This record gives sequence, structure tokens and C-alpha cells, in this order.
Amino acid sequence: RGAGSIGRFSTFSLHGTKPITTGEGGVFATNDTELFDKVTTLSNHGRSKSQTKQFWPDFVGFKYKMSNIQAAIGVGQLERIDELTRRKREILAHYKARLAGLPGISMNPEPPHVVNGSWMPTIVFSRTSGITRERAIAAFKSENIDARVFFYPLSQLSMFEDKPENVNAYELAELGINLPSYHDISTDDLNRVCDVVVALVRGAR
Repeated sequence: RGAGSIGRFSTFSLHGTKPITTGEGGVFATNDTELFDKVTTLSNHGRSKSQTKQFWPDFVGFKYKMSNIQAAIGVGQLERIDELTRRKREILAHYKARLAGLPGISMNPEPPHVVNGSWMPTIVFSRTSGITRERAIAAFKSENIDARVFFYPLSQLSMFEDKPENVNAYELAELGINLPSYHDISTDDLNRVCDVVVALVRGAR
């Protein structure tokens, strides 16, 4: 089953970096008609579609509406979802094939019963490799390649309570980087990225 079809509802980001995008905003999906009506009412200033008074909110809501232009872009992207996802999977597969066998790294897992959407190819360097996030980013920057840090655990941010016992989340943030994966990336550029990773790993040995 597709991601988002398992629970009572699901949400998807349509940020510009995502495989399917409207530039910003997102999607709320559900099979629950009552919940759908409540959410769409909340997203439209609390104004119910059954309310006959013009501009009359039934309760406090929000302005989470998407413009018609953004919606049209999103519909067009949805029509290409298989093509866009396939390209993302090709990019991840290229990285995995080129970097296979390198010691001290791991990439996006894909268990037998799962089809990975391959949004962001991620490398996690082992603690024993001696390669940190900062060292990897510096190596890419020296080659004029934009590699991005892995996501920090929320508990590491200053506005939340620190939870250093969450060792896996903290270690992933310190040792992980996201590789370039825009849809139009060329094979030559994919190989340039791989060359940096290979040089990093071999230089750390």
C-alpha cells in the first residue's frame, strides 16, 4: 500500500525540494468524510461550506488555502508521479551502485516488502570511519557541490528539551549527509558526487 493510505489521515509536504511540488504548501488525505469536512472548514477561516452567510466563520480557523495556480501545478505533478518517482529511484540506484562496497558507509535502506520513494539519497558514515558531517560538507564545497546536512533531531534544537539519550538520532545528524538528487541531474554530475565520497572514504583509511 502507498504511504499515506494506512491510517485515518495523512499529510504530504509539497515544498520545492520534494519529488512532487507546488512550491510550498501540502496535501491532507483521508477517506473519512466527516474529518475531511472539518479540516477543509478549519483551513478556510473556520467557514463551513454549508454556511449560507457570506464570510461567516462557524469557529476559529486558519488560512491554509492553496492558490488555484499552485493547485494546478500540483495536479500536473500528480499526473507525473510515476515518472518523477522513477527518476528519483534511478538517482538513488546510481549512487548505491557506484558506492557499493565502500567501507564505513550506509545508504537508504529498502527492506524486501518496501518500495523506497527515494526522495533524498542519504549517506551515513560510520563512527569508526573518522568522517564527520562537517568534513564531508567541506569536501563537497571544495568541489563546488551542494551537499546538505542530515536533519537534526528536534530535541537538539534550543527551543526543546535536550535528549542526549536519543543516541541514534543524534549520531545520524552528526554523521549523515544528503546528496544532490534533482530530477535533471546528469550522469556526469552523479559521478562527480560519487568521486568526492570515494576520495573521502579512501582518504580516511
